[in-house]
Amino acid sequence: MSTPTTTRHLIAPTIATGVLMAGYLLLRPYGDVEQGAAMAEAFASPAWVAAHILGALALASFARLALRVADLGDSTTARIGRFTGLAGAVLVLPYYGAETFGLHAVGSRALADPGTLELVDPIRNQPAALTMFGLGLVLLAVAAVCVGRVLGRPAWPLAATMALVLPQYFLPPFARMAFGVATLIAAVILVQHLWTAADSERVDSTAPVDLEPVR
Repeated sequence: MSTPTTTRHLIAPTIATGVLMAGYLLLRPYGDVEQGAAMAEAFASPAWVAAHILGALALASFARLALRVADLGDSTTARIGRFTGLAGAVLVLPYYGAETFGLHAVGSRALADPGTLELVDPIRNQPAALTMFGLGLVLLAVAAVCVGRVLGRPAWPLAATMALVLPQYFLPPFARMAFGVATLIAAVILVQHLWTAADSERVDSTAPVDLEPVR
């Protein structure tokens, strides 16, 4: 028999979302905004692979948070958040795989043969891949709004940053790094309230789940 989900179960995916997103955008090499050797070196760097793995895990962690929120209550908003969060994560992960491993292989080869960089555009702008990625990020944004509506005011900073993941890709490097830090701060804000709510649940373990402490 599975253990019922409580507010305590929201803490781990919230922390993971903030830490992983910050790690992704702070660790990521940004040489790909240029052309030639700088782009090849960015793609070939081990930090490129590590950072993009963190980014993929950050989005998966947020999808897990949306699922956990839905497990707390069977509202329509929570159910929409569960579906859009999981569907969004499934759709974005293949593109992250191409960015992480495909472009790393291209960059490694391009250090000796710069002409290999001609493959970057077909990999990044493949129509089906771009469509899946964009749709997935839109669905994750819907899930973020649902999480914010269910959990209340302390969840809105994190909901806002996760809803803006798509437009942050078009920001300059310093702004993207700031976005990562903002996501981490937003996660900390939510965790503080979740922790208070979890303490209340432990005091009265027989009481029904009450999200009021985190509004």
